[in-house]
Amino acid sequence: MRQKHWCGMTAKTGTVLAGVFTIVASDMYLIFEQKPLRSSNCTEVNQWNKSVIILIRQSIICWSLNTALFLSCITIIISCLLIYSVYAQMCRGLMIYTIWIFFYETVNIVLQILTNNDTSTGEVRVMRWFGLVSRIFMHCFWMFFVTTYAHIIYKSKAQGNIIFYNRRISAGGREFPRRKSKIINFPRHYNE
Repeated sequence: MRQKHWCGMTAKTGTVLAGVFTIVASDMYLIFEQKPLRSSNCTEVNQWNKSVIILIRQSIICWSLNTALFLSCITIIISCLLIYSVYAQMCRGLMIYTIWIFFYETVNIVLQILTNNDTSTGEVRVMRWFGLVSRIFMHCFWMFFVTTYAHIIYKSKAQGNIIFYNRRISAGGREFPRRKSKIINFPRHYNE
């Protein structure tokens, strides 16, 4: 069976590249976002004069670097699980990756919205949003390969179980007579 190609890649190759892209993108995110996430001033929090919503927002901003670092480390581990799942043909690892990336990008959008007000210059804001949006679009691009390959693995595992099930049932104690072929003579396909 010939494998389909999208953008010059098979589903398996695209899935491996999705894992590699996520590892590199998470590292770059930590490098470039470290200063804007660290620059929030948490010493000025006055708990008595502010409402609950402002306190929650301020605590999220104060913990944004730790949250981003934790999520990026988990993302790198899950990306390694994705690459291993391609090697071992485990559909569960691919689905875990798909769900995690959706959660990871959602949290990063929330962090971006909450910490973007503290950024002083407009160019830095634009670059941060450009980086986030381009990474989200690239994750959407690679998700096509991941879900396609998960579907291929799922279908092959389901067919394998059906074949095994039929063999187990027909492996009884008695022998079945061999069928004779219905082809008696082979036609020649060339002119003499």
